[in-house]
Amino acid sequence: MQRAGLQLPARSTGPERSKEGPMHKSGFVLATVLLALPLATTVAENQTASQQGYVFRLDVRRVPVDIVVMDKQGNPVHGLTKKDFIVKENKKTQSILTFDYFDGSAPGFLSPKLPPLPTDTFVNLPREPERGPLYILYYDMVNTAQTDQMSFHRQLLEFVDKAQRGTRMALFVNADGLHLVQGFTSDHTLLRAAILSKGPGPHLPDVFLLGDIFGYDDPVAAMSNMKFLAEYMSGIPGRKNLLWLSGVFPVPVGPTMTGKSDLGTTRTVFFSGRGFPGTTPEINDWSSQQKEMLRETYAAMMRSQIAVYPVDVKGIVTDNDPLDFVANGQYADAIAEATGGKAFYGNNRVNELLDKALVHGENYYSLSYAPTHTKYDGLERHIEVTLAKKSGYTLNYRQLYYSVPDDETQVEHKPKTSQARALAAKAADTLYANIEHGAPMLHDLLFSAHLRAVGAPRLATAEQMQTLEDSPAYFRTRRKDAHPKPLKPVKLQKYVIDYDVFDPELKQLAVRKGQTAMLEFAAVAFDADGVLINSILNEGIASTDANPDGKFGSLFLCEQELEVPSRAAYIRIAVRDRLNDRTGTLEVPLPLKVDVAAAAVAKDN
Repeated sequence: MQRAGLQLPARSTGPERSKEGPMHKSGFVLATVLLALPLATTVAENQTASQQGYVFRLDVRRVPVDIVVMDKQGNPVHGLTKKDFIVKENKKTQSILTFDYFDGSAPGFLSPKLPPLPTDTFVNLPREPERGPLYILYYDMVNTAQTDQMSFHRQLLEFVDKAQRGTRMALFVNADGLHLVQGFTSDHTLLRAAILSKGPGPHLPDVFLLGDIFGYDDPVAAMSNMKFLAEYMSGIPGRKNLLWLSGVFPVPVGPTMTGKSDLGTTRTVFFSGRGFPGTTPEINDWSSQQKEMLRETYAAMMRSQIAVYPVDVKGIVTDNDPLDFVANGQYADAIAEATGGKAFYGNNRVNELLDKALVHGENYYSLSYAPTHTKYDGLERHIEVTLAKKSGYTLNYRQLYYSVPDDETQVEHKPKTSQARALAAKAADTLYANIEHGAPMLHDLLFSAHLRAVGAPRLATAEQMQTLEDSPAYFRTRRKDAHPKPLKPVKLQKYVIDYDVFDPELKQLAVRKGQTAMLEFAAVAFDADGVLINSILNEGIASTDANPDGKFGSLFLCEQELEVPSRAAYIRIAVRDRLNDRTGTLEVPLPLKVDVAAAAVAKDN
């Protein structure tokens, strides 16, 4: 295996500018062109902003539809072809443009067995064979009764312990805010540890007592969280199954209807194309007031290919009004039908419901079509999928989307907020979606990285503080009208990252295409709450000359520096081959093991 050195810039990757020469591995000499700039600042080159705010557009000319097909026994149906499916939008037949099938019951990526790695050396290969789509475990404690929280905590652990090995899951909790507790991982021991963790950092409280204060049964709060989760997943391809673990599901699908039920009581029910059984229905004014939020939420979920699986964690409750149980089931069913998922409720063994939800969404057909109705008026479009000359099968798929036009604001955030910058970057470049805290590991391009802390933390200079202030979200709590005073210095820790990148295609592809052989190296630091606090993007350009033996090098070595505030809790790194967009990512928790061991020794002494 041939080796090549990739030099990185004389400018360091943190807020500090290094006065030293180019960094490189000794013994490997290759001509390189070196570029470096903070990752966050490159967003401005790829985004369009108006004076009112950042504008993001949804192109609905290609509508993705994922379809779960089950037989009468509840088993996934394999072997169907493109010709078996008939797709209609608003009752008009559509032409299927793309078609594929994904079998999540078999491993999709098998990792080779690795030897023991040196301390603080990491490889972007999973410990377990990865399978199925991505699963988001969204534990909504705000909308779950306190008594149900205590019993569900144990059942959630049982579910994680028994879940099929290799299933990639992330855990979010909605309590005093929406928090990422554990990023996507196929290592379920990490999920178990996250569930049991008591902090510091985001964790599951044993019982959350303030649901009424933080938005219990509030549709606006619930939609805001759903929209955020969809935006978090934007830019990452493929289906994502969102398991909404809650006691109530206050997200509307269509108009709000109020009517007198057959039992003589008044109920409000959200529905999509289905009337509420009762008399004298009226249109509630709520839906018109919140139409934009409703449309943005469902458009964001369609764009990110999110199917919602509401899972009722309260089980069977015998002393409640039976209409409450029926209505909650209607809400759950309507949300699932609208997004392509399936609702699960009515079982005190909630871990069994979770098992069923996991299995239901792992096998699916994925297709897309271009709507024949080309007027994008922002209204609902209803999708109907059937099977030609086949019966006895159950189909679950997204049944509606909102036809947001290209020139209409899809999501608008205030300028200079972290969410605005992140969404703009994701729309322009896939790298930014994959560098997000907690995003799935990528291994299209394989590499190892050794991290080490250099020296003790030291106070930042005024120039370094200015650079940190300009990074997204670092000081997002500062008021715009506040007087610009110099910020108090914070302590910075320097980290050095040594990369070994295996890319046998880089040089050969560059020669064939007559293009530059370039690798990108990105390093991003986050605090415990997932807030980006510093970042860097380096571009290493290698010579395309062959080695003396006539072979092209395939292993590239380089070194990168990053200085971060001492409160950093994670460093996420990515390597990308610019010629074909193959990317590898991994995430490292801080402090490093060497630092933990050194601290323990110092404490003992």
